[in-house]
Amino acid sequence: MTKEKDIMWGLEKETFVLPLLKSKIKDVKKTENQFDCFDFRSDELKIDLELKSRNIFKGQYPTIFFGLNKLVEGRLRRKNGTSLRTIYLFRFKQRKNFNKHAVYFWEDDGIFGNTTMNGNLQRGEKKKELVDLPCKLLKPLKELSV
Repeated sequence: MTKEKDIMWGLEKETFVLPLLKSKIKDVKKTENQFDCFDFRSDELKIDLELKSRNIFKGQYPTIFFGLNKLVEGRLRRKNGTSLRTIYLFRFKQRKNFNKHAVYFWEDDGIFGNTTMNGNLQRGEKKKELVDLPCKLLKPLKELSV
């Protein structure tokens, strides 16, 4: 998949997830710029949320990657008071029904920090430092409390 197609695919998945988020966080909205560091924001609760859509099953691999830049930016925003919480959302295919998806989350506690050098090599990207998050730390979105 080209980078442009990958971006469009991700934007489409944000549309799917927004109603689920609104059921938990009433004032959550899509960020205005498609290249913002985070996909969603609650100004009232000062929560940043980032969606990572994956075309795999949860647990298909023991860990899941996302850009270290997202983790660093979330921690900086909490440190400077822009945000109080940073939540990373992961959308996976369901094992029993490939056409349906499930959403999980991980809230950054400011402690976890395992990284690895990897990247989307199929797209010709160079390796970069990525967060290497164990899938066992992901919780179903229905368990998110605000």
